[in-house]
Amino acid sequence: MLPELLEEFDGHLKQAISDAQQLQSTLDLEFDYLKNSDLQAFQELQVRKQHDVQTIQLFDALRNQFCTKASIDQEDKNFSQHLTPSQQTQWQQLLDILEACNKTHRTSDYYMRTKLESISKALETLELSSPVTSTNLYNSLGNAFKSNIGRSLDKA
Repeated sequence: MLPELLEEFDGHLKQAISDAQQLQSTLDLEFDYLKNSDLQAFQELQVRKQHDVQTIQLFDALRNQFCTKASIDQEDKNFSQHLTPSQQTQWQQLLDILEACNKTHRTSDYYMRTKLESISKALETLELSSPVTSTNLYNSLGNAFKSNIGRSLDKA
C-alpha cells in the first residue's frame, strides 16, 4: 500500500478521534440536561449534536474513499489489519469512543422515553380527575363505573 495513502488516512483517523470525543462530550451534556430537566439547554444542544454526528459521517465517507483507493473491501470486518500498528491502536480507540457514544445515546433515549411515559400517565390521570369526566367514574349507586355493555345487559 502506498505510504502517502496511509499518511493521508492517518490524518483523517486522528481527526475522527477528536470528532468522536467531541460527540461523546455533547452526548454527556445532553444526558445531564435531560436529568436536570433543562429543556432549553437540551434543545439548544441539538444543533451541536447534529454537527458532531455529521463530522463522524464525513469520516466514514473518507474511510470508504481510502478503502476504494487501497482496494480494500469496505465491509471487511478485519479492516484494521490493513493499517499500520499505530493506526490499528487509533482505530480501536475510535471504535471504543463510538461504542461509548452509542451507549450514552441509548441511555438518554431510554431516560427520555421513560420521562415521556410518566408525563403521559400523569396527563391521563389528570384527565380522569377533571369535572367533565369525573361523572363517568361512578354510577348512581356510587360503585365504580365499568363500560362493559355485556355485563349490564346480564343484570337487566
